[in-house]
Amino acid sequence: MTTLAGKVAIVTGAGSGIGRRIATLMAERGARIVVAASREETAAGTTGAIRAAGGEAVSAWGDLADATTPGRIVATAMEAFGRVDILVNNAAVTDAATLALDANITEMDGPTWERVLKVNTIAPALLCRHAIPHMIAGGGGSIVMIASGRGVQGDLGLPAYGASKAALINLALNVATQYGKQGIRANSVVVGMVMTPPVAAATALEMIELFTGHHLTPYVADPQDIAEPVAFLASDAARFITGATLAADGGMTAHAAPFADVMRMSAGAGMIRQD
Repeated sequence: MTTLAGKVAIVTGAGSGIGRRIATLMAERGARIVVAASREETAAGTTGAIRAAGGEAVSAWGDLADATTPGRIVATAMEAFGRVDILVNNAAVTDAATLALDANITEMDGPTWERVLKVNTIAPALLCRHAIPHMIAGGGGSIVMIASGRGVQGDLGLPAYGASKAALINLALNVATQYGKQGIRANSVVVGMVMTPPVAAATALEMIELFTGHHLTPYVADPQDIAEPVAFLASDAARFITGATLAADGGMTAHAAPFADVMRMSAGAGMIRQD
């Protein structure tokens, strides 16, 4: 088990889902956490859970589309703990209204593109801007970008989301290159379907089965499956890993497109056992 004892970590989008589990796992491993979320109540929920378990955490909140929010989040870390060692850029636009507009490129307007890119790409860049000088002053740090399979593949929807996640991967490469000699590491984690409670509640069983068929694992992820590799990349155990893109997606982006269809055809012909 990797230790994060003595580290201070900022985790964005930590009010729920993947971000909440990343924050709570890092706290379990010894880190002091800045729980950053869009709303005060969701940030407070994760902060309270960490404190109830014996960890140290403070809350920061605000709309990441506002260019002043990243600086305030980093300032909260410095005021509370006096240093920043880890930055996890996990927050992303996930509200139904915006995602519904992020569909057909020829029908999308500028404000939709602007909001998605501000939250998913520009805010992480500004968080890096504010955090990196403190990391360098403290002897180095680790930045983890939570990317997506949509950032490395085309799809029938969410082109702005996909473009923003592709940019996030490249942002990590640039941070790793520009500041590596000063002790800063930056890596990306590519995730796919993750069965957070809201996703599980909103996704039909048939769709879950479809996605499971396109995984190389016999199951889809839960938040723990993402939090573990993020905690590892943030830790000193990964001190020689930088500029890497790790796919924690059950193999969704690793195989040829017809994989699931060939598996079904082969199973139907008795060529592959499914038990």
